[in-house]
Amino acid sequence: MILLLLLPTSADAVPYAKQAKCFADNLHYEARGESLAGIKAVANVVLNRVKSKRWPNTICQVVYQRKQFSWANYARDRHPTGVAYTTQVMRVVALAMAGRLRDNTQTATHYHTLAVSPSWNKRLVKIKVIGFHVFYRYPFKRKGTEWKHTPKGMLMDIEIN
Repeated sequence: MILLLLLPTSADAVPYAKQAKCFADNLHYEARGESLAGIKAVANVVLNRVKSKRWPNTICQVVYQRKQFSWANYARDRHPTGVAYTTQVMRVVALAMAGRLRDNTQTATHYHTLAVSPSWNKRLVKIKVIGFHVFYRYPFKRKGTEWKHTPKGMLMDIEIN
């Protein structure tokens, strides 16, 4: 219900609804059982990828990109219907789609559950653990005296350890 309140009334309503559905599906399958902070963190990884030049620039393209999110790789139906989303998932989708979701991951673009240790995590910088997931980002590139993040040249105000 929250999501419907934010739908645009223009011709953008259909693409907006499709992006919101992809987002909700991904959060449902990737962050099921997580706290609100964990759901937000998984959502922020998707948003950080959309902002980055390294990935496609829409939520659906990021979610369904080959070998990125396990549920989308192995699901028989990549566009499930009749999924009962939690209120928390719907809140996070509504905030994110309205541009009001604060990034609690410090620009993370990757994550995995605590139960696994994929080989790709050795190339990335571990940021933090939120709930059942470990979050990572690409290393920053040093330019002059400023730290610049690789996605779309965005300057980041974070502490580098």
